[in-house]
Formats: sequence, structure tokens, C-alpha cells
Amino acid sequence: MTMDFSTRSRLEKLLGMLGSTFDGERANAARMIAAMAEKANVTIPELVLGSAPQAYGGFSTYTYSPKPKAKASPKPREMTATILTALKDIASSEEELEFTVTAWEYQFAVDVSGKYDYDFELSEKQLAAAQRIIDKVEKERSRGKPA
Repeated sequence: MTMDFSTRSRLEKLLGMLGSTFDGERANAARMIAAMAEKANVTIPELVLGSAPQAYGGFSTYTYSPKPKAKASPKPREMTATILTALKDIASSEEELEFTVTAWEYQFAVDVSGKYDYDFELSEKQLAAAQRIIDKVEKERSRGKPA
């Protein structure tokens, strides 16, 4: 396949844009290169290398298949459910805690305790929110007031 000077120059510029730090610029360059190859009725490697594939015996075909992700093993924490047990207790004490926890905190306790089985399944952000709620309830209960 032969290309005129302006097409080759444009292709070289687009290939240079593939190294850009901007995602949109890289995506547009790739899209434009693909459109050039489609218009010329060739593959992208044939477009980029010109007649080189024939000189090297053609292209080997390779199909990309991503490796299946292994199921994440538990974080190096114990397989306990102490936080979830405390959240289940809070979730089952709606009337007792109506003046201690907010509606959002109560709903968080209900949702999280119903969804997860072990503490290690919680994200750091969920753990922090859960600990704040538990501390708040424990503080109120330790005062001797009906929580």
C-alpha cells in the first residue's frame, strides 16, 4: 500500500498523539487512525507499516483475551463480624435509638449489616462510618441514658 505525502504526514502526527497525556486526545487519535485504515480498506498495522507486513512474512494473528480476575482474597484482617454484629444491633433497635442516631446512620446500619457477612468485606470508608456510628451509640449507652 502506498500513501501520498500528506496522508503519511497526518498518520505520523496521529501516531505521535497516541503518546499524549490527555485521554481525549489519545482516543481521538486512535479513532482517526482506525477511520483512515477503514477508508483505505486495510488493517491498522498494514496502514502503519505500509508494505512491511509482506516483507516480514505477514502478521501473526493474536487475539487478546484478558486473564480472568482471581476472586479477591480476604484482606489480612481476621474473619470477624464484630462491627457488623454491632450494626445489626443498631439496626434492630430503631425505637431505642431514634434520638441517638440520624435517619441516615440508622439506614446505613440496616443496609450494611444486611449486605455483608464479615468485617473485612467493608471498604475503609464504610468501616470509618460504621465505627463513628457504633462509638456514638456506645457513648450514649454508657451514660446510662436510654439510648
